[in-house]
Amino acid sequence: MKNRNLKESFSKAIDGFVFGVKYERNIKIQISITVLLILIMLYFHFSLNDILIVLLWIGLVISAEYMNTAIEKAMDFINNSYSPQIKIVKDLSASAVFILALLAFVSGILIFMKYIKIFRLQ
Repeated sequence: MKNRNLKESFSKAIDGFVFGVKYERNIKIQISITVLLILIMLYFHFSLNDILIVLLWIGLVISAEYMNTAIEKAMDFINNSYSPQIKIVKDLSASAVFILALLAFVSGILIFMKYIKIFRLQ
């Protein structure tokens, strides 16, 4: 079903966002971590560049999680019983999120080390 206008497009996007926050455990966890990271960045007065880099990583990981969720829901719709082929699709989709999350974590540690003493290497 095609969106008739921009307002309808935004409405469907917000519906999808709310669905993820409401029903998907990993998205709830990632949103919670996002809030915590933003509070930490504000408390330690991160530079604008570092905040932007962290927010970019957050956006990439959460967006990938939403895509992973959409792929999993589509695969479940196609075949709700176990299928080795669908398992491969779901595993590949989940691995994309994992790779991004791992890179985001390493990048985050390197950025946070500049501001938080317990992480500083001396």
